[in-house]
Amino acid sequence: MRFFYRFPLFLAFSWSAVSTAQISEGGLPPSFLPENAAAFAAAPAPVVLAAPDAKKLLEDDGLNPERSRFAVPLAPVDIDPARSGDWTVLPNGDRVWRCVLLAPKALGLLLLFDRFHLPAGNRFFAYTPDRQEVLGAYTAQSCLPSGQFLIGVLPGETTVLELHEAAGSKTPADIHLNRLDYVYDPAGVLPGGAPEDFGEALACNINMNCALGQNWQTEKRGVARILMIFSNGAGWCTGSLMANTAGSGEPYFLTAHHCQIIGTTPNFAMWRFDFEYESAGCPNPATEPTRKSVLGCERISFRDETDFLLLKTNPIPANYNVYFNGWNRTPATNALVQNSTFIHHPSGDIKKISRDNDPATIFTQTINWGGQFGISPVNSHWRVVPDEGIYQPGSSGCVLFDQNKRVVGQLHGGNLDPVACVVSGSWFGRFDLSWDQGAGAGSRLREWLDPANTNALTQNGYAQPAPPQAGIGGNIQTHWGAPMPNVLVELSGGATASTRTDAAGNYTFANLAPGLNYTVAPMRDTNDLNGVTTFDLTLINKYVLGLEPLDSPWKIIAADANGSKSVTTIDIVEGRKVILGLNPQFPAVPSWHFLPANTVFPNPANPFSGGLPTGALQYNNLQQNVTDANFKGVKVGDVNNNANAGG
Repeated sequence: MRFFYRFPLFLAFSWSAVSTAQISEGGLPPSFLPENAAAFAAAPAPVVLAAPDAKKLLEDDGLNPERSRFAVPLAPVDIDPARSGDWTVLPNGDRVWRCVLLAPKALGLLLLFDRFHLPAGNRFFAYTPDRQEVLGAYTAQSCLPSGQFLIGVLPGETTVLELHEAAGSKTPADIHLNRLDYVYDPAGVLPGGAPEDFGEALACNINMNCALGQNWQTEKRGVARILMIFSNGAGWCTGSLMANTAGSGEPYFLTAHHCQIIGTTPNFAMWRFDFEYESAGCPNPATEPTRKSVLGCERISFRDETDFLLLKTNPIPANYNVYFNGWNRTPATNALVQNSTFIHHPSGDIKKISRDNDPATIFTQTINWGGQFGISPVNSHWRVVPDEGIYQPGSSGCVLFDQNKRVVGQLHGGNLDPVACVVSGSWFGRFDLSWDQGAGAGSRLREWLDPANTNALTQNGYAQPAPPQAGIGGNIQTHWGAPMPNVLVELSGGATASTRTDAAGNYTFANLAPGLNYTVAPMRDTNDLNGVTTFDLTLINKYVLGLEPLDSPWKIIAADANGSKSVTTIDIVEGRKVILGLNPQFPAVPSWHFLPANTVFPNPANPFSGGLPTGALQYNNLQQNVTDANFKGVKVGDVNNNANAGG
């Protein structure tokens, strides 16, 4: 049976603008500093990108209102410091790369990187030409294990990228911009160019820290806004961390199933969870509050009948002070939920709260959501009509609390008159049905929230458990398998320390504080002549002439004695100078290169193709011991593997 209502039935998701979640350390780009004005007098020629037909896109959107997009990806872009923009060398030896991106008549630009690796000492910024909107500095601590990154929305048609490489940095950054989204709809950018949807919620919403929220200060810590990234756009939903019967800190996060199908091909590695995004008091703040963000998750289970989606976020830093909300899976009756409350992010705005003082009722008819969103079965949802507060697109997935502050469902959608600010009905998928009605662990909650199979009907919430101390360790060998003793290994980020490998090439950093970001980097720059002989020069010469190949990508890397990311006769000259004692060392590279031991070369015949990985391993939000932070060493100039691994 299809329902018709006075106000249109809608799903409570929202599509909107995007901003980065990664750690940003602030500061100014070098080009902003007065002492560098002369060096940056001329701007690089812009990379001009073909603009879409905005009028046609808006007309198409009018025919497909459920899509609600605000930006579209341009044709694939291919931007990196090796092929685009300009380099500037400062008097102190620092190098700065700038690249200007221009998409004519864009209202804003969203930047997505498929490679974003910054060695220690590098800083990255993105800003508007008028310097009014500056994002960064992003550093090694900002980088993610996936290697992906996103920046924006930066307002306007032009964005400037700036990479600051410190003097003496021998490991280059690996930056590649492969996607740029063009904002064509004014809904994607607020008046004045605000990059988020701060301030977009209707005025009849109630801020979390008003009187209505005074008794919900603990539970609110589990609720977060979700920025969802799809292949064709981005959107907002809401959800909550969920407690489990083991009392552990597994970051399971409940939201709505329909949130993952509002766009095409969700990229869960780039979904962002914003905790504590709220006003400090009851009034709306004049400026956007700081958020505590976690980037990335995996999909655990979902089911469309009750519209639930369970995610597992990436580790949450201990200093976020989050809360895992409890639940009630008691078989539902109309007497179970005497009054209800939900905490949410309407329109992607700051945290709001709503309350229904009357009992929630089981809805006994089907609900037709239209199009791809299907029909919900009878008795699968709670019906709630809030007495205080409302909800809007962006509230989807927010959990419904019963009178005992336990979760009994999550928001699917309903009826809202935005002019009168009146909700005539809202529907929440039933938690008790989501618990065990699916066909297996991938379509129900039971296995994840009751891992010991206690069969509990209720679970109280709890604060995030304190994780134990963690450590990082691994092994370093030559690429041909010889243990490397006495290699200096440096730790940076959440702690600064150094150690050396033992006789077997092993090293360890113990007693590290959990929840912080760490970078591990080995280095050795001594005895450049080690393993370098005229026989190596002969082998390199045969390779250059095409007479005899080098039989591994590691040897090809070793042959690059001048750091040019290629092998030429110049490398032979540099090797000869070291052998003859004319140069005490290779001038542009350290005596040893180190790469992660699990490095895979897409093109073994040309390991430089696409850029080499950084010689460091990064661990963000460290929560447990890492024992496989392994590296392989490559001795520069030695292509027949006879260098002494000990020095």
